Amino acid sequence: MRAMYVSWAVMGILAVVVAPHAHAKPQFHLVWQSGFENGFPGEWHPYRTDAWSPGGTMPADRVSAWTIASRAAGHPVYSGEHSYRGWISGRAPVNHRAYPVIHASDPANIVAPVTNPLVSSFMVWLDCDWSGMSSGEWIHLASWANNTQWRVHTMSVRNRRLEFAHTEPFGGEYIGPLPVPDFPLRRWVRMTVYIEYNGDNGFVQAWQDGVAMLRAKITIPGNALLRAHWGMYAHPDVANAVQYNDDIRIWTLSAPLAELVTEPLP
Repeated sequence: MRAMYVSWAVMGILAVVVAPHAHAKPQFHLVWQSGFENGFPGEWHPYRTDAWSPGGTMPADRVSAWTIASRAAGHPVYSGEHSYRGWISGRAPVNHRAYPVIHASDPANIVAPVTNPLVSSFMVWLDCDWSGMSSGEWIHLASWANNTQWRVHTMSVRNRRLEFAHTEPFGGEYIGPLPVPDFPLRRWVRMTVYIEYNGDNGFVQAWQDGVAMLRAKITIPGNALLRAHWGMYAHPDVANAVQYNDDIRIWTLSAPLAELVTEPLP
């Protein structure tokens, strides 16, 4: 874990973070990916099947679900022929949970524990009604856990803005352009997240379409990525929303990043 970082404002953008590591660009090793081309479970863990809808219709007694959507049926697909689609059609008594997961070190899943440091990237397409949502309502984009108890750090959209949760500070430190932009709706957005786990002294930073936006400290003990999920997880009062995901990838890096301005993609 880095011993320090330095930041300053340049043309209204808090963007530069320098870590005391070697300046050679690390090597990327792709360890897991999904474009939803292999059906379900495919590369996913067979978990939370109550929300899985093979035919794309809402299961009985539910108001949120997920399916694998197709380009042929007119759904947003970033690449290939399929994407994830999670949707909400009404309020619920508890949080909406409609997504697949990866479950490292479980024989039912094919992904192994992902060691430090790592990069998680994915494409997301979101549609919701900001005007119909209160300040406390949120829609999740991704969760990561470095333990088997699902103690997670997450990234969501609340009050139109990107935020972290279960980090220090809660919500994350904003380092993006000013004024703070609304999260884009109804178009594909590329999210790239750099993670260093180091016991309870970890670090996370996120880029949106190549622009550094948030960083935070991870205070959950653990040293490898063991659990993760993307997609429609939302506050129970969210009554209507749709989220698509595509091209989800996880890389390990040969060394920590030397600078945190440039979006870390191979």
